[in-house]
Amino acid sequence: MISATTTTFGSDIGTDNLAKHVNVVFDNGPKMVSLAVDNSGGKMTHLARADIRLLFTDPLKGGVEDVTSQVFGGKEHDVVRGTIQNMDKAMKWLQLARWGFCGMGA
Repeated sequence: MISATTTTFGSDIGTDNLAKHVNVVFDNGPKMVSLAVDNSGGKMTHLARADIRLLFTDPLKGGVEDVTSQVFGGKEHDVVRGTIQNMDKAMKWLQLARWGFCGMGA
């Protein structure tokens, strides 16, 4: 399933520079790829700054776990830029039928 939300905020640099944010979630069972795109608080003319998060929902434990760093490496809350290569890796992870990160990098 694919879902999206949009948000527009006022900007301290005028109404011509509204801060805009879009979040698209690709959902496959308990696994989700979240793609957040914004215009850097109204400083950019296009929605061009993107971040990818990989999330896992455990029905037994409840809640959502951010597993981004387990797939992409780095620290727990490091930003993963929304590039074609990163999105490809994220979508391959989303389509894995088993839990685990073998072959997905660390």
